[in-house]
Amino acid sequence: MNKKFSIKRGFTIVELLVVLAIAGFILSIIFVSITGARARGRDARRAEDIKQIQNMLDIYHVNRRQYPVCALAVINGTSDCLSQALINEGVVSSSLAVDPLGGGSGVCLAAGSYVYCYESDSPEAYTLHYYLETDSILGKSPGWQEASP
Repeated sequence: MNKKFSIKRGFTIVELLVVLAIAGFILSIIFVSITGARARGRDARRAEDIKQIQNMLDIYHVNRRQYPVCALAVINGTSDCLSQALINEGVVSSSLAVDPLGGGSGVCLAAGSYVYCYESDSPEAYTLHYYLETDSILGKSPGWQEASP
């Protein structure tokens, strides 16, 4: 009595669905972690950009004994009042830093607008405005921040 047994090998649909569900769950956790890391990275760059702009403004102030007087405006890196003043003075060679997410276009102090803004109504002081996405910068909360001399 010679019986042939056929053994089928492979995965059932239930097993495949379980594996896909687990993989989807793991990928969603990774995506959330990466998204948070990117936002923290952009905030770190914003903090560094603002420090560099302040250093450039200090050099301008040493040369001119005043800060550029400009109405509240977005820093677009090349043609705004602050950028032009710093470029003309030779403090920066080609362009000023702009927000890594907004890229220099947006509205100052608007909710969720990722831009750097500058304002000065007198030659003795200025205010830089910038928007943070997270609370990853020590002592800063998400939202609009100010920096002054």
